[in-house]
Amino acid sequence: MFTQKERIEEIVSYALKHGDDVAMDTYNLSHETLSRYKRRLKELGDDPKVPEVLKTIQERYSKKELEAIAKGAKISTNTLRIPNVNFDGDCITIGLFGDTHIGSIYFNEKVLDKAFAEFEHEGVDFLIHTGDVCDGLSNRAGHVYELSEIGFHSQREKAVELLSRWEGKIYFIDGNHDRWFAKANQALIVDDVAKLIPDGVFLGHDEGNLYMNGIKITVWHGEDGNSYATSYRLQKIAEAFTGGEKPNILFCGHTHKQGYFMERNIHIVSAGSIQTQSKWMRSKRLAAHVGFWIIKAWINKDGVSKFQPTWYPFYA
Repeated sequence: MFTQKERIEEIVSYALKHGDDVAMDTYNLSHETLSRYKRRLKELGDDPKVPEVLKTIQERYSKKELEAIAKGAKISTNTLRIPNVNFDGDCITIGLFGDTHIGSIYFNEKVLDKAFAEFEHEGVDFLIHTGDVCDGLSNRAGHVYELSEIGFHSQREKAVELLSRWEGKIYFIDGNHDRWFAKANQALIVDDVAKLIPDGVFLGHDEGNLYMNGIKITVWHGEDGNSYATSYRLQKIAEAFTGGEKPNILFCGHTHKQGYFMERNIHIVSAGSIQTQSKWMRSKRLAAHVGFWIIKAWINKDGVSKFQPTWYPFYA
């Protein structure tokens, strides 16, 4: 059973925390009765329990600032304490590569072997491929003459042979070149490759998600064109995510460009390419950034606390 004093303490504390109107409605009190309880508690010489909001204020301001507030002074928002951020966390190391275009005469096997060797040397936990695993076969005039492997089965076998050299997990999405086979005869080449190599995982068509330790990684390819500024395309992709669907990390392929920046609190990396510049790209005045990434990400309860991407350029 509550004593009268305990009952008054409970009601006044509740009013301080939630507001007078809520307290009056909850306890079915009139404004006059609530005011009387406040006066009565003051007469008894006891303070109500400090609500959480007051505890937060006590933690945020110094003793002198609290004394100034009590005297009616205004405290500038510039004096607010910056909260401590914990930069510790579990570190994962990701090998990122994309646009290999296996089957193209411009695919560079040396870059892929170098990437795998460096991934192993740096002890990466897994690899992510951002699409256009194979070069496919388009209706573009002359494309067939740019192929070292012609047709679905030939490119699939070559991709399985090369990607099986990596002894570990590889996550894939497909790209627009891969999907030329799907458009022609419903053949899903990247899904097949992921199933045929020892530890491959197919995440989806053009876009896929990977969830890990409470964070979301989105892998994106796209069928749009290059932008004048490398960062502009990445910025527009980041803007396309609604608030509840934003990833913590976004890896992008397709344009054969490398770059990193942060937008909307998303760590965004453009993967570059393993394929060197083709004659078609040069005719469109499109450069190819040939190389790969090794990315270290520290993850704690608040998300990605540190992000360290390293680009490995390859000079032909």
